[in-house]
Amino acid sequence: MINFRFHLVSLIAVFLALGLGILVGSTVIDQGIVNRLDSEINNVRKENKAREATSKQLAKQNSQLQQFANQVGPFAGDGRLEQVSVVLVAEHGVQSSAVKQTQQALQEAGADVPAVLWLDDSWRLDSDARVQALQSALALKGDAASARGSALDLLVRRLAKAPATSTTTTTTRRTSASEAEPSTSVARTTTSSTPTAKSADVLSALEQAGFLSVTDGNASGFEGFPAPGHTVDVLEVTGDSSDFAGTDFTASFARAAVNAKLPIAVAAVYDPGSDQANAPERGASLDPILADNQLSHAVSTVDNLDQVQGQIASVLTLEIIGTVGHYGYGKGASAPLPPHH
Repeated sequence: MINFRFHLVSLIAVFLALGLGILVGSTVIDQGIVNRLDSEINNVRKENKAREATSKQLAKQNSQLQQFANQVGPFAGDGRLEQVSVVLVAEHGVQSSAVKQTQQALQEAGADVPAVLWLDDSWRLDSDARVQALQSALALKGDAASARGSALDLLVRRLAKAPATSTTTTTTRRTSASEAEPSTSVARTTTSSTPTAKSADVLSALEQAGFLSVTDGNASGFEGFPAPGHTVDVLEVTGDSSDFAGTDFTASFARAAVNAKLPIAVAAVYDPGSDQANAPERGASLDPILADNQLSHAVSTVDNLDQVQGQIASVLTLEIIGTVGHYGYGKGASAPLPPHH
């Protein structure tokens, strides 16, 4: 006869069996998961070691390539810019070390680069005081846009040619002993290529007014610039960190040079900034040139002046400045270097 005690024992047995089944089953499953995880971890470790080895090899190759590029630069540019005076004009805010390295590359190529002309942010003319300062410096009239346009025209024309000045010298000629006439003085007017203070007014006036500054050289080097018999090229340096980023100033300066028939190339120093997620695309700072139909067909560009490759490209670009091209690795570039000729 089945009684309550039998039912109780049966229920306990069922629950014990169920618990034991769950315990055994979960132990088997957990061990399988652990084994699989261990296997995946080992695979990740192996892949990580392989990636580390590849990364070290690539870093070594990159270092070797960079060393090669640094050493090949002088060979690539050697003598290519003989008898060429280069105006290296940099916009304030771009990396000064890249500008200085570019100056060195140009000089190693034989170019006469007396100093770096920095265009200060006063050219933004974002206040009445700055507009008045520019007008007073160069005796200009009109609103901010017309004053800046006229000032840029005067600047590029001054850079294109060293103005000759007339000076008067006095020489004394004495007559022979048989002549009864007293000593006479003869005035002779000669033309000198050395500019007076007046002929250097554009540069000195802009410097004194805070629109220009000179580094890596001596401002006096521009007194007779360009040297007689030299052709003149301009390399304008802009970049993502330029004080003129987002304005039309880069294009305005380039257009003034083009209108003055002064050969010009524009090079950019890339700066990704601290926020890698929102870093600008390489070459974006050259948009004012590349997006302008006239300038893109008249002005060559280089988008990697922060690299030795871009510094070499700038030398080669100035050598063939009459042939327009866009070089580098970023937006709008067609090749890293100008074609060999």
